[in-house]
Amino acid sequence: MADNGGVREEAAEFRMPIDLNTTSRFRRVGGIGPAYEVMAVEGDRVRARMIDSDDEFDYPLADAEIDPKP
Repeated sequence: MADNGGVREEAAEFRMPIDLNTTSRFRRVGGIGPAYEVMAVEGDRVRARMIDSDDEFDYPLADAEIDPKP
């Protein structure tokens, strides 16, 4: 577990890298939210598309790496 000034960060242990060539590019927001597809990784952000609505959005890479696959 990472230590951040006395706050333990457990999520870092569950990060799953995003490979745009595999099914790991598909994720679900927070585990219970809508499914999305990561279309590009741009530094510390990702460009993603909601599966149900085709809406595109920017999202923090760190959050996408801990979102589970649908």
